Amino acid sequence: MKILTNAHFLLMLTSLFWAFNTIAGRAAVGEVSPLLIVSTRWFFVSIILTIICRKELINAWSILNKRLKWLTIMGLFGFTGFNSTYYIAAHDTIAINLGLVQGTMPAFIIIIARFWLKDKVNLIQILGVFITFFAVLVVVSSGDFKTLMTFQINKGDVVMVFACTLYAVYAVGLRKKPTIGALPLLTFFSYIAFLGSIPGLVYEVYSENLILPGTKGILILAVIVIFPSFLAQIFFMKGVEQIGPARSGLYTNLVPIFSSLLAVFFLGEFFRIYHLISLVLIFIGIYIFETQKKEN
Repeated sequence: MKILTNAHFLLMLTSLFWAFNTIAGRAAVGEVSPLLIVSTRWFFVSIILTIICRKELINAWSILNKRLKWLTIMGLFGFTGFNSTYYIAAHDTIAINLGLVQGTMPAFIIIIARFWLKDKVNLIQILGVFITFFAVLVVVSSGDFKTLMTFQINKGDVVMVFACTLYAVYAVGLRKKPTIGALPLLTFFSYIAFLGSIPGLVYEVYSENLILPGTKGILILAVIVIFPSFLAQIFFMKGVEQIGPARSGLYTNLVPIFSSLLAVFFLGEFFRIYHLISLVLIFIGIYIFETQKKEN
């Protein structure tokens, strides 16, 4: 079916599966520790991908062994780093906030692309970015800006902002990817992600913060491995291949919508007025940027 290879359809599914991650990450609190999630996630993904791509890996490695620095940075930033900070953030904030802050990722991509790849950005586009970041302040302050003055902000929301910057580096870096298929590339990323997660897992064990999963925890891990880890990453890379990182990044605006709906339905969270204000501001900021881009 043609729709299964359409970039826009694949990127919409990517956002939905990332929204699954916000729900799973929040549901995992008390069921399985965050850094164990990261290690388990990429351990199983690497095994699945190795089996699927075993015939392509040697040819892919002949290309990637000349790009080890790029491969390592991408794997550590976009997978180990992003996932670790994401699940840590989930312990201190609600799933709706996770989704809303993640929806600002296009703004981070725009900024990093400007400094790293020298993409041109005009004043109107900068305004769009500022509006998007103002939306972040609405979320982290819970709609009360007095908390910013007294630094009484949610730690989880701040950690999630940092997580977004890590993934934005990865998204922009994909523009420099070598000419190999999405699956073998993701396979090598999963190797880096798993190896990079081991120090965090060791810390969790020795600090006695390790939580081994029960039945519910195993189910949560299965959802994380299949949807945001495996399918979403493949779909995102294929989307970037077809329409580029900036336009692909815009689809993360669907994450807060999907996350909010799923969080209310599955976790019983409350969607408050400041969440709506933040969501509207995110869309306005990205709309301004994208409109100006088309006019340039």
